[in-house]
Amino acid sequence: MRAELVAWLLDHAAVRLRESGASADLQHRIRLLGLTGEDRWTDPHWPGHRY
Repeated sequence: MRAELVAWLLDHAAVRLRESGASADLQHRIRLLGLTGEDRWTDPHWPGHRY
């Protein structure tokens, strides 16, 4: 179920959020769902990320 939700969010929700004027923070959080492993943890938009 989680995989299906993530797939839908990445394929459909991201465009709809952008078109509806959703905050940049929310758009980044949706994008982060599609990242895995080190890419996720080192992304500058990951909550609590430290350089």
